Amino acid sequence: MMKQIVRRFLWLWLFALLLSCSSRTRFIFQQPAGRPLIGLKRLAIAPIRGSAEADLIYRLLDAKLRQDDYFDIADPNNINATLLRYQLTYEQIKQLDSLRPAASLLDIDGIIFCEMKSFKILPDEQGQELVSKNVWTGEYERDQFGKIIEEPGPNGELIKKKKIKQQTVEQHFTIRHAHAQLQFQLIDLKKRSISISRQIDSNFRSEKIIKEESQRAPGDEEIRTTLATNLVNEIVSTIAPRRISVKRAVERGIALLDSGTVLARQGQWRQAQQVWLEAERQTPTDARIYYHLGLAAEAQGDYAAAEIYYKKAVLLNPKRKLYQTAVKRIREFWQK
Repeated sequence: MMKQIVRRFLWLWLFALLLSCSSRTRFIFQQPAGRPLIGLKRLAIAPIRGSAEADLIYRLLDAKLRQDDYFDIADPNNINATLLRYQLTYEQIKQLDSLRPAASLLDIDGIIFCEMKSFKILPDEQGQELVSKNVWTGEYERDQFGKIIEEPGPNGELIKKKKIKQQTVEQHFTIRHAHAQLQFQLIDLKKRSISISRQIDSNFRSEKIIKEESQRAPGDEEIRTTLATNLVNEIVSTIAPRRISVKRAVERGIALLDSGTVLARQGQWRQAQQVWLEAERQTPTDARIYYHLGLAAEAQGDYAAAEIYYKKAVLLNPKRKLYQTAVKRIREFWQK
């Protein structure tokens, strides 16, 4: 009897221990596209120079970066007001010896500079060619008894089946062309360095517009929008974070922790972060909460904030190896 009681107690104790321990869960994390982009989260976009389409590209780039929700894009009105207050210009900031004071004044990590080198709608390509086409002979298909064959039409009604033959015909076509070129730079204000500098080209070539078929040719405005969108997509793909699948330990025991973890598993890291911030407000001395806030920051590529949160967890519970490992992992990432 006593052995059964002891055995039962041991099983209950082991079960409780398993529940209280952290478990590893698979998440989707965002990592910077490359080493030069680590630490660049809050960005500003400098006014784009060089062509009449510059304003269109600026608006598309601003909207795209905000939509992707990885970078924190500074309000241009606030940036311009600060520049005016301190009598600075974007061109002055672009000089590397002015970067460090600009970072503290503007409260941003980096600035995107773009300059249009060219944006041209080229002369249309005109041509003619011989093509083989199916044409109606003017007669209808008949069965073996000479009766016209009928077949279901698009609306289900019966229609006469046309007799078709192949015929070589001459057709005239137009192809529309355009080209744009942009110089793109991302400057790290805190490191006083150029993180990325590259030239981006975008070419537009329409499908053949057949004159005999009365096809509509893309207009100039449509071509400009397509070129500008291609340039913006190339800029964003250059700096966009990689999405990777990782396993991380999660803590249990607090309702808000568990609720946030559910959101995090679904990739909703900002919402999970808000839940854990509320948990911090309610219980500001629980190390588990700061560990989870570190996870949220790390998942969103904000390694500076992640290190701060992980260190808070260590301070509150220095014996927990999970928190020590998290700090070490972030430091190793910085030092790669």
